[in-house]
Amino acid sequence: MPKLSIAGRPLFNSSGDVDLQSTGYQYIIDSLTYIRDKVIKQKFFELSVPDYIPMDVGEAAWRSEIVQNLEFITGGTFAEGITDQGFGKTPEVGSALAQIRMPTRLWAKKATWSIAEISEAANANWDVVDSRMRALKKNWDLGIQEGAFNGFDASLTGFLNNADVNINTALITEEISGMSDAEFQAFVKGLLTAYFANSNYTRDNPDTFVMPASDYLGLASAASATFPNISKLEYLENSLKKMTRNDGFKILPCVYSQSAKNPAAKDRYVLYRNDPETLKMSIPVDFTMNQAYTTDGLVFQQKAYGQISGVLVNRPREVLYLDLTAGT
Repeated sequence: MPKLSIAGRPLFNSSGDVDLQSTGYQYIIDSLTYIRDKVIKQKFFELSVPDYIPMDVGEAAWRSEIVQNLEFITGGTFAEGITDQGFGKTPEVGSALAQIRMPTRLWAKKATWSIAEISEAANANWDVVDSRMRALKKNWDLGIQEGAFNGFDASLTGFLNNADVNINTALITEEISGMSDAEFQAFVKGLLTAYFANSNYTRDNPDTFVMPASDYLGLASAASATFPNISKLEYLENSLKKMTRNDGFKILPCVYSQSAKNPAAKDRYVLYRNDPETLKMSIPVDFTMNQAYTTDGLVFQQKAYGQISGVLVNRPREVLYLDLTAGT
């Protein structure tokens, strides 16, 4: 049975697969048929990307790449500057710049309809022009959403597949929701320890923990037999808030963190600092639609375009991937 798809991937909604052979506004009715005015629209999995990743819409419009300068201090240790009454050669400190960069890409698609389609679809209470416009925008929105997490290609990487971010494969050996009391306590104890070892114990604390949605949903279970009146989610969240001294610390579920939904094919947890200095995604040119036009007075075209880029991780040591690795 053929299915609707975007970029070769089948589309699903709460009603299951969409059969192309059953779509269309031309169908059999009789004199007693009543067609409801309201058209039920398809639903998709959607989330708010800015809740997970700082975004900058309009930065670097119509530029070919984005370059981020990074400053480094050089000059050895403090002890090298200790001298006897200032005699001898004085050691020197310095500074330098390095760059990380990411290209931008143009995106463009179109929707078409005819005067005949408009009139025919109206018989089924369907506004075909409005539907095609929404289809264009939805294609953009869903593409930006997935690209933000999984990247668009090898050069436009996303939040979950940056090669400069270190991966911890030792701490999480099974889903957090399925851990025993002892395993859960060991995980809580080791999580921030692993993060600060990765960040070289810099001053800034993490403020967000992203985890697979399937595991997050299981955290409603009791933290332990000793603490049956508090869920694992509350226990973990309270612990992280106290230890980071940040009441705004967030634990967020993410479908793209599930092994079946990301290129790494791993259940990937991420502990990081959700700050533009740590990481940021730029959309140089937001979704834009030109005015619809026709060349023959019968068939109309509506073109849309935008410019995209990936997620630049400026401070990879302030991001830590934790992959579920069974049996370690």
